[in-house]
Amino acid sequence: MVRFVSVCLALVVTVSLGTSECFAQNKNNKNNKNNAAQEKKDDQKIKNEKEDVKQAQDKLKDDQKDLQDAQKALAEVEKKEKDARQHLDEVRKRIEAKHEKTSGIDKALAEQDAAKKAYDEAAAPVLKTLKAKPEYQAAAKKVAEAEARLKTVRADEGLSADAKRKEIAQASKDKLATSEREQIALEGDSSAKSARANLADAQDRVNQLRAKLRNLIDADPEIKSSLQAMRAAADATEAADQKMQRIRDKIAADTTKLGRELQQVKQAEAADKANDNKNNKKPNNKGKK
Repeated sequence: MVRFVSVCLALVVTVSLGTSECFAQNKNNKNNKNNAAQEKKDDQKIKNEKEDVKQAQDKLKDDQKDLQDAQKALAEVEKKEKDARQHLDEVRKRIEAKHEKTSGIDKALAEQDAAKKAYDEAAAPVLKTLKAKPEYQAAAKKVAEAEARLKTVRADEGLSADAKRKEIAQASKDKLATSEREQIALEGDSSAKSARANLADAQDRVNQLRAKLRNLIDADPEIKSSLQAMRAAADATEAADQKMQRIRDKIAADTTKLGRELQQVKQAEAADKANDNKNNKKPNNKGKK
């Protein structure tokens, strides 16, 4: 009986040990499968992130090529614009010279110079007498003070905008003290007044001839053609410059994106390493990059 009990106990112990070993083996197999699945998942994550980095790098490389092409195109259109402007200047000078010969502008300018000289000669004694008077000298002092006050007010950062505006307006008005007296004196002298009227007529004739010349020059077919070419070149330059700026903005955005993609690769590799350590593995020496 004792022997039978001993045999039974031995069988129980053997079965129990066998069951424990089977359970442990099954657990290890399950853990290995889980670890392998996690490792595969981590590897795929790293691979995907590196592919994103490669795409971002390729895109940035294409952007740099586009920028080089845009810079070259901009340089070309800028040269065309420069040439077009130079051509327009040359044509305008030639057309102006042609029309000026028959316009009578040279004679009108000479008459204007003569009228100005006559007016200055008539005004000189009037102004000399005026400037000797005490009231004029007082006005001149007021003008000097106004000029100094203008500098002080403009430099005073403590004044409000409204106060500064009022001070500047008053100082500017005070600066007219001498010119107003001069104008009154000259208007009161018959010789100076007559000479001033002749000068005004001469200036008016010059202005009219210049306006006529501008109209003739602007209407010239060669001027119109050259001006149109210059404007088209300027528009092309502006468009090329804007395109280059858009590419630069794109490069900035794609550079930022590449930085994010590189960071995500680092994060994926760090997560893989953390999982390896968690599963009691040795440091990952599988050649991951």
